[in-house]
Amino acid sequence: MKTTKLLTLLMAVVIIVASLSACTAPVIDSSSGTSTPTPGQTAPADAKPSDKKLEPITFTMFVAGPGEAPPKDNKVVKKLQEITGVTIDFEFLVGDMEQKVGIMIASGDYPDLIGAGQARGRFLNAGSFVALDDYLPNYPNLWKHYEPYIERLRDVSQDRKVYILDIWGRQYRLEDGEDDFYEGDYNGPAFWIQKDVLAWDGYSHPKTLDEFFDLLERYYKAHPTIDGQPTLPFEIHSQDWRSFCLKNAPQHLIGGRNEGDVVVNPETLEVEIYQNKWYARDYYKKLNEVYKKGLIHPETFTRNYDNYLSVISTGRVLAMFDQHWNFQDGEFVLVSEGKIERTYVPLGLSYDGSDVSYNRVRSEGIIGGNGMGISVKCKDVERALQFMDTLLEEDVHRLMYWGIEGEDYYVDANGRYRRTPEQKANFDNPDWRLANAGVVIGDQFPKLEGRYSDGNSCSAATQPEERLENQFPYDKEFYQKYGFYSRSDFLPLMDHPGYPEVWSIFSTMEDDNIAKPIFDEITDLQNRYLPGVIMADDFDSAWEEYAKRYENVDYKALEEEIEKQIRARMR
Repeated sequence: MKTTKLLTLLMAVVIIVASLSACTAPVIDSSSGTSTPTPGQTAPADAKPSDKKLEPITFTMFVAGPGEAPPKDNKVVKKLQEITGVTIDFEFLVGDMEQKVGIMIASGDYPDLIGAGQARGRFLNAGSFVALDDYLPNYPNLWKHYEPYIERLRDVSQDRKVYILDIWGRQYRLEDGEDDFYEGDYNGPAFWIQKDVLAWDGYSHPKTLDEFFDLLERYYKAHPTIDGQPTLPFEIHSQDWRSFCLKNAPQHLIGGRNEGDVVVNPETLEVEIYQNKWYARDYYKKLNEVYKKGLIHPETFTRNYDNYLSVISTGRVLAMFDQHWNFQDGEFVLVSEGKIERTYVPLGLSYDGSDVSYNRVRSEGIIGGNGMGISVKCKDVERALQFMDTLLEEDVHRLMYWGIEGEDYYVDANGRYRRTPEQKANFDNPDWRLANAGVVIGDQFPKLEGRYSDGNSCSAATQPEERLENQFPYDKEFYQKYGFYSRSDFLPLMDHPGYPEVWSIFSTMEDDNIAKPIFDEITDLQNRYLPGVIMADDFDSAWEEYAKRYENVDYKALEEEIEKQIRARMR
């Protein structure tokens, strides 16, 4: 985004604030009695949820990822319980995901609800979820939410039934041309770098891998320690399923988007694995060079996920290739301590210095398979769906993501939702947020994104006025140096290529699919050998040994199967 675009947005905000009595925010009328915009076909008029009396009920929920349940006295959680009669008893993943999920599947001892995460394929293959096709039309808000994308929900299962309800990606828009500013900050893959590193270098903007590591080397020499601890110029997380931090960079360096273990030609839809190709070799050769210069600490390859977040939270990690959602818990600590200069922005590096979006593309909506399901052991499927249907009512959703009016936000004279600096500081504090906000519940279930029917954003993080006026002073100055207004602007916004996310195909692949064992074999090769390649005294020999192992892998069959799956899901 150039300075002119920033000025345009600022002018738009001024106009909103100035129009105290000239106009009101657009409102979308809904004949169903709910306040969410109607995206498409509505449920049949005679269909309605169960008329059961809403007696208090507790649902157990396993989330296949790290997290922490809110305390019982959380004010928003208590209000949600009053509204819905539902209490959610969370169990977040502790320890090894494969082991935990394997034990759960083998025993058949499921909770009521499952936040499937990266274990979605395991649960689908085991028949852990209830099919929801016949239920969804009976719940007006859920049907509005999913009906335009119902085929994508079905695409992820072999029998083409809906088992997983996506919890992200459903954008609600208004026709005024400003919707880009209501999407959240970029949180996908990139080479993430501390703001202070760029500021120290005169607010530079590296475009190539060489420029990036040259900057890290110069900054490291000038700052061998940070807050009394040794500086870690470049971290590489390489444990368990999160080893995408180790593996996925080469596809982006040649202009690809986030596909997982393959590169897709957007014109022909041809597929190839990339971890034995020249562009992977060049990347790991560079990592080998900077490792020998001390920019990569050998302990990076033995840190588990908690250790990885821990070193990020100290502020001494200068950069890493990762996805923001994967390391944000470590960054939250930096924000709560006021170390804004130690937080990160994404760089879209490429081999030739050309602009690459990485995964910053205009929203294509729900992709399928990215969410939660109701288990076959759920004590009351209809009541669980009624709970989720209620969460999609605007007033309830507003409670989860904005809080309580007058306490957590206020409404200005234009009907715009705003936060005072003190209110924003509360939400920036992860401890306060856990104890006082409803986002832990909201983040595990279907949710509204984009705009409410009154034109306000569905979360404070994407409200234009909040993003501009309630930024940290450091960020205001930092982004103005680039003519940007958020971290997203470091990457170009490009149109969606039109084909489905390939990682979602991998993650929901049936156990008996021909590509599944090949994919597992390739993943094992990468995780087992690439750290050694990076640390090798003789890179060429180490790479040759690694690359030869692909000769015994039938990766052509995997490429053909993924291309077949892509074409089958094109709609």
